[in-house]
Amino acid sequence: MVNWSQDRRVLYTGGTGIVREKLSRSCCANTIPQRLVIFSRDELKQHEMRTSGFDHPSLRYFIGDVRDVERLKRALSGVTAWWCTRRR
Repeated sequence: MVNWSQDRRVLYTGGTGIVREKLSRSCCANTIPQRLVIFSRDELKQHEMRTSGFDHPSLRYFIGDVRDVERLKRALSGVTAWWCTRRR
């Protein structure tokens, strides 16, 4: 199991898929990282996650595609752990 200490800054790519959303929620169940970035192309799913109660000051929803290198670099700024959960 990953140590989700509060000084971690985590990025999940593809973070709004069914399995990925559960992984994100699991990450925050006990300890909220300093910052958790949910990076995905699907703005609607990000909105649905936020409005379903998955919102916290340390969470950041980031619209983007892993094939867009500049956008990905921007999302990775300051990140200490990156989980690439995109399935394609």
